Amino acid sequence: MQQLQLTDFEKIKPYLDAANYEGYNSNFVTMMMWNHEYHVEYEIHDHFLVMVHNYKGTRYFAMPYCSKEYLKEAMDYMMEYARKEKFPFMIEFAVKSFIEDVKEIYGNQFIFERERDQDDYVYEKDMLMNLSGKKMQKRRNHYNNFVKEYPQHEYRSLDINRDFDTILSCLERWEGNKEASESLASEVYGILFLLSSNYLLDIKLGGIYINDELKAFIIASPLNHSTIQIHVEKADKDIRGLYPAIQKEFLEHEFPDFQYVNREEDMGLEGLRKSKLQLHPCHMVEKCRVFINDSYIRQACSQDKEDIKKLWLSRFEDEDEKTARFYFDKLYHEQYTYVTRFDHHVICALQIHPFQVSGYEHSSFILGVSTDIKYEHQGIMKKLMRYVLERYKGQRIYLQAYHPEIYIPFGFQPSHKHQVIKVNKHFYKDDTSSIFISNNNYDYQAMYNQYTQRFQEYLIRDKSYYCYINERNQAFGDKIMTFINNGQPVGYMIAHEDEEELRISEFIYNQELLKDIVVALCQKYDKRIIIETDMQAKIEGKVQEVITMMCNQPSSSNEEIRFINEIY
Repeated sequence: MQQLQLTDFEKIKPYLDAANYEGYNSNFVTMMMWNHEYHVEYEIHDHFLVMVHNYKGTRYFAMPYCSKEYLKEAMDYMMEYARKEKFPFMIEFAVKSFIEDVKEIYGNQFIFERERDQDDYVYEKDMLMNLSGKKMQKRRNHYNNFVKEYPQHEYRSLDINRDFDTILSCLERWEGNKEASESLASEVYGILFLLSSNYLLDIKLGGIYINDELKAFIIASPLNHSTIQIHVEKADKDIRGLYPAIQKEFLEHEFPDFQYVNREEDMGLEGLRKSKLQLHPCHMVEKCRVFINDSYIRQACSQDKEDIKKLWLSRFEDEDEKTARFYFDKLYHEQYTYVTRFDHHVICALQIHPFQVSGYEHSSFILGVSTDIKYEHQGIMKKLMRYVLERYKGQRIYLQAYHPEIYIPFGFQPSHKHQVIKVNKHFYKDDTSSIFISNNNYDYQAMYNQYTQRFQEYLIRDKSYYCYINERNQAFGDKIMTFINNGQPVGYMIAHEDEEELRISEFIYNQELLKDIVVALCQKYDKRIIIETDMQAKIEGKVQEVITMMCNQPSSSNEEIRFINEIY
């Protein structure tokens, strides 16, 4: 390996062109601007170019630069090089086209970790230049205000020999007001390198002058795919509309034949992400890290619990710290949990609990199927699911699927449905009811057992289920209320209430008193009422049928007399 130098461009350009990667990390100008940070080394072989970055003690590869036909040759060499040099194989900033080629050649030999914070924002040049349309209205207003306030401003193409001192003094003035930081110092160093190396790099500079004083400037260079990259964009922040002005006028004067503008990544900074999204990118250049796939599956142990909990919270929108704490303190069992581990942490998990269903001696229930978002779309969940199904081969297994199409390839079919009913309160407005709705605790298990007598293939709930019912409701912000008729409990509901809606997620009722119960609800709650209930319930309103459960074995009973209503 040899150090990358400014004078190496002509040697490596054919390989950069052969790879033709999208994304600014493959731009030679970018490499040189930040080479003081990354200390890039490279080797040229007959068919490919390899680059190694050395960043703060970590060594990693760039994507190999070659045509697709030599990609395997390059990758094999890189893996062997990492082995000999004794550093972990990793490719940083890999783009989608490269990843697809690697998957085609190597199958599952590599694993890919998404890097959303490193994705490039790409914009239509005309939109940024013309500031046209509704999307650009706010930015257009800022620009128009700038033009009104500074009608004598002037755009000039900058020349390093003539304007170097002016640019340097502006940088010192604008950046001197910021708190000193390592990243800021590094950026200024990179800018100075570009300015001092302008004669060897394909870059253009442009600035806006007010009263013959430089107030903003841009440094940009051409990329592949009819795209230009803005490396540096600096302006006096005290002048309203100056940022949209320098961008608009730079694009009007420079790079006339290009269609797109790459404005680099947001680095995970919330403010920067917001501002880049507000400019409405036409697409993102997605980035990944690439590793050798040494992931493995095993039954969970105590060290996995916190990782699984983090996955649970990140992937299930209706979960929060309270609900997760309840589940993992009261219901989680590591012996019923299986995980895929990679890089010393859990990247995929599922749980499979015993599930006592009437009519069947042995059943299980899969829940909590979750994959770390950084590792999605690589078949990781599929592999874990197949592993678990093989271990439980021959058993009857249920799962609750929000996206049933995902589980059909594993042999699951819908087994249970329920109704979600928006009650037509007008229909019940003239009716009366003898039902009283109570907050007191009753024997909920007895009511459930009475209710399920008319069903087949229902969950047999034991005492432990109802031991935790109040804790569970408290965690979810739900409440349990009982329907009373002539002093006797005849059913209950678990519901969540806000200012506009009462949503009943469990509705246990006496069939003969169903209408009376619904009337009582309409009289008590002056708001929208949504009831999730079994397929037999006859309630007036707007009805939606929803798949509640899927099963890997057929059912012997009619669909309408099956009932399971479980999350956990």
